[in-house]
Amino acid sequence: MVNTSFETFPRHMQMEILSRVPLKFLMKFMCVSKKWASIIRGEEFREDYLFQSMKRPRVLLVIDHKEYLPIKPEAFFHSVYQEDQPLLLSGKQRMRTFETPLVQVFQPIRGLICQQGYGKIVICNPGLKKFRSLPQIKVHKGAPMRTFFGYDEEKDVFKVLCITWLRNGKRSEVSKEYLVYTMGSDEESSSWRLITCEHDHAPVTEGLFKGGVLYYGAKSNNGKSVVMSFNVNSEDFSVIELEVEISPYWRLVNYKGDIALMNNIEDSLYHSREFEMWVRNEVTGNWDRTSIKISHWNGTVDGKTFYFKGTIGTKELAFAPDYWFGEQHFVSYYDTETKNLRRFDIEGMVDQDDFVRTFFDHVDSTWLI
Repeated sequence: MVNTSFETFPRHMQMEILSRVPLKFLMKFMCVSKKWASIIRGEEFREDYLFQSMKRPRVLLVIDHKEYLPIKPEAFFHSVYQEDQPLLLSGKQRMRTFETPLVQVFQPIRGLICQQGYGKIVICNPGLKKFRSLPQIKVHKGAPMRTFFGYDEEKDVFKVLCITWLRNGKRSEVSKEYLVYTMGSDEESSSWRLITCEHDHAPVTEGLFKGGVLYYGAKSNNGKSVVMSFNVNSEDFSVIELEVEISPYWRLVNYKGDIALMNNIEDSLYHSREFEMWVRNEVTGNWDRTSIKISHWNGTVDGKTFYFKGTIGTKELAFAPDYWFGEQHFVSYYDTETKNLRRFDIEGMVDQDDFVRTFFDHVDSTWLI
């Protein structure tokens, strides 16, 4: 009789099989043998697994329970496959933790999330329920701190950009620091590095990572609104001029592959069924004012306030609310070509009032395994 056990398969076939195994089972498989653990921890397998995961992206909800637990905030992570999977279950993943700060939560990149609290920064893989706390940053008391998260594909490392600044009563600059932390696949400890920026500025908005570059809204020293770009590989800053004045209520989103700016207060979708944004033309560098109108919006979302979160892999526009009040959680997808607006229910959410951050195109990853 021919031996057809897993161990007899060629290595590439073993990797192909394991790359299709859900994360929760992959963790158990590591205990089977040292060989399996070596394969799963390898860089080649990590890329194979990521490639397979991109075929079944997730919608990830990060819920902040600090309103109910003011002493120590609790983070609740909940994710399901972004689309109905006829041959699969919802792929539901859940995790509760007090370990991750929630002041800032950056968009997921290759399965990892960067979260910042008051001086504490944590990299988290919610699918594996794994965390890595970064070295504490010493900042002046009362000094603001803003964190951004990116990935350097050439060097296969993640980088965290942290900017701290302090102003006096006249709002003139007292001190400012630009720090970078690099995280690779090894477990060796690193440290924050001080870098220089020739364009002093104060971040205003949360960031957007796209194509190896971090983008975020900021105020220059003369008070002018700009968008800063930070090349994660070269660690160079650039200034993108703006035609509008922005505030912390503005957001950067990915609109059909271009970066776009939106005002969260003025451009939420409720009864208006229409929202506007400023989209940057990558060729000319100009910002074009773009308006999107969805005629049958109210009948689909039941009169709730939704926000545009960006364009997802299916080329649809994705929308989600920032608050839920004890009701069925759902998101909405809109196809600008067919004008089709559809609702996608999120299975298994807790029935209570929540502040929710919604991220699309999240993937399973073996980083931090």
